[in-house]
Amino acid sequence: MSDENRLPDYRIPDDLVVSGLREATAPGNWGMAACKIADLRAAGGDGEGEVVAVCDTGADPAHIEFAGRWHAAPMSFVPGESAQDGHGHGCHCLGTAAGKTPGIGVAFKAKLLAGKCLSDQGSGYDEWIYQAVEWAWKAGATVISLSIGGGGYSQKMDDLFDRITAAGTIIVAASGNERAGGGQTTYPGRYPAALAVAAVDSNGKFASFSNPGQTVDTLAIAAPGVGIWSAMPGGGYQQMSGTSMATPFVAGVIAAYQSARVKAGLPRMPGTLIRQTFRGYAIDAGAVGPDRDYGAGLISGAALARTLTVVPPVAA
Repeated sequence: MSDENRLPDYRIPDDLVVSGLREATAPGNWGMAACKIADLRAAGGDGEGEVVAVCDTGADPAHIEFAGRWHAAPMSFVPGESAQDGHGHGCHCLGTAAGKTPGIGVAFKAKLLAGKCLSDQGSGYDEWIYQAVEWAWKAGATVISLSIGGGGYSQKMDDLFDRITAAGTIIVAASGNERAGGGQTTYPGRYPAALAVAAVDSNGKFASFSNPGQTVDTLAIAAPGVGIWSAMPGGGYQQMSGTSMATPFVAGVIAAYQSARVKAGLPRMPGTLIRQTFRGYAIDAGAVGPDRDYGAGLISGAALARTLTVVPPVAA
């Protein structure tokens, strides 16, 4: 069956809020202070030496946030469309993960990869996602960020995620934005190898749209996802909300953390231990301990910085 005659498997998570405003200069983001990112940066956590891949609606390579930041040229896996972002979602996620302005990009010295696997309308097929994720991994990504949802289970994708994680690359994925309709964490966030991310607002409460996990173990962590400023195609900045915004924030924190570990003479941490470390070094929220709304809690740069001198928990 041709793509024109079937419904897309994946899409940008529902209920994404876009301000519609274009700011010429980079506004600051409240999440940097709320998650104490400065503490992680003070410990060397700037993303240097890491490669963050965002598989999404593409990129605007000419944007000032991405100048000189590409590990390899953006690549499109959407037939008939270039890697240029005609939607805005991909640019926003790239900027949050590793834009070069410290108030916008968490891992502001990391290199970037952009795999376009969602069309300019914000939807795509399972094979496009698979191809983009595999390409990003083979191109050298150390962290892969997936702000997509809505697909069903795929054994082929599950196996790919397992291979990627076993090789040392970490995958983070959005939990989804369908909470009001009774939604729970969607694929690809539900794959065991992925770290599923929930969104919180500036009060530290789970966002009204943020999907809970099926169990207390489904979500890995929560991060800022409401009113987030980042890059937009054509230059400038716009504000968006969604678990889509929280996901690249976590990807950026992981890249920053890994760079700090390397500078401290420590080995890079595998994804299985990242999940365990989140459980011991997050800002607890909601019910005591891991829960369905926040996972381990709100991600904390300060707490992660402490693990550079404190032995982190070991995987069970």
